[in-house]
Amino acid sequence: MEAYILGITMGLISGLIPGVGNFVLLLLAWPFLFNFDVMELLIIYISMASISQFIGSIPAIVFGIPGESSSFPAVQESKRLTTVEEVSMSISGSALGSAFGGIVVAGLCFYFVQYLELIKYFYSTKLLVGLLLSVCLVMIFTIDNKWWVNVLLIVSGLLLGSIGYNSYLNTEFLTFGVNSLWSGLPLIVVLICLFAIPQIINNINIDVKKLGNCFNIGKIYILNPIYLFFSTTIGFFGGLVPGLTTVFSSIAAYNASLIFTSNPVKRIVVSETANNAGAFSMLLPLLLFGIPIIGSEAILLFLMEQKGFSIVSWDFTKSIKELSISLIYINLVGLCIAWPLSRFVTFFYKININILMYFILMSLFIVTIYTGYINFNMNYYFICFILLAPIGVYLRNINTLPLVFAFIVHDKLIDGVFRLYQILGV
Repeated sequence: MEAYILGITMGLISGLIPGVGNFVLLLLAWPFLFNFDVMELLIIYISMASISQFIGSIPAIVFGIPGESSSFPAVQESKRLTTVEEVSMSISGSALGSAFGGIVVAGLCFYFVQYLELIKYFYSTKLLVGLLLSVCLVMIFTIDNKWWVNVLLIVSGLLLGSIGYNSYLNTEFLTFGVNSLWSGLPLIVVLICLFAIPQIINNINIDVKKLGNCFNIGKIYILNPIYLFFSTTIGFFGGLVPGLTTVFSSIAAYNASLIFTSNPVKRIVVSETANNAGAFSMLLPLLLFGIPIIGSEAILLFLMEQKGFSIVSWDFTKSIKELSISLIYINLVGLCIAWPLSRFVTFFYKININILMYFILMSLFIVTIYTGYINFNMNYYFICFILLAPIGVYLRNINTLPLVFAFIVHDKLIDGVFRLYQILGV
């Protein structure tokens, strides 16, 4: 029960505050997450991911604020909502559509899990290296930076991740005689400084545009079932795209809707249905191959591995069935929050968002120091923070996900390349 409550609460915050996505929330909750086992961590994650999709649509529709990064299509179409009735229909339609997409995906995964697991038997060193390199390649051309910037970010992430002792070469790398560097740069510091800080700073002083202060929660709108299944399908497969997941799901479904309808309500509901469908499918590569395809999953994988998670011994079928059932409950909670209780959500924006942003930045610094303290190396964590934070500020207008991804998976990639070299004997 604690896992559900924590995940839902984190999803509420993630969906309400621009720039404070699932990645940042996991960092803020870092010291507490070590108290949960692997399945509880997964429940926390899918609760947070799903609820944030539900909640993110409300500020996007009513205030024009992209609470969740996947809500940008809703922000775009909210400008075309001219009546209280349209706003009301968009809110109820998005909530019902999101619940439909999430529950359908959960049900299909539950009943066809044995076919999903067949993919796991193709797992090999060659496949692992190929998948990791494929994810890097996709990121180079899909992340919203210039392609050569993404290449530099990936190379930088691999170099930063390689700092310390290299067991294959039996030598140190870029330690400069500093003993603390032999164990490498602290993951939590790199994630906070080079990903969380740029995101938050880039969203400070965001303009809150009052699109509508009132709407009728009794106005029910249900999208055509064909549209719902269509957007759910796009959302499911879009959730598998590395680095984009629910963002790709939402935008792909939205772009498809541009062809079939000019109605802004329908376009909003289609995109919001798709992003919630992708909120569960994006976990499949992680559970099948141990490969995170977005930054927040990388943190989740690290925490799970600390609790003994291994794809070799992991019972995929059992976990998917349990998570599918949990997702149904979570979607019902999300439906209640994002529709009947949606009016209470709007009161949140009477708070000065910039104050919240600065509070979160301070909280991240405290998390860094506390993590260093419990690891008996507080001074080292503090120095790393002081050195890396200015770099994060400098990179505030750049999407640093490729750097963070490369840093987190560098050991798997390098280990796989070395083993592949030994297998092939070249």
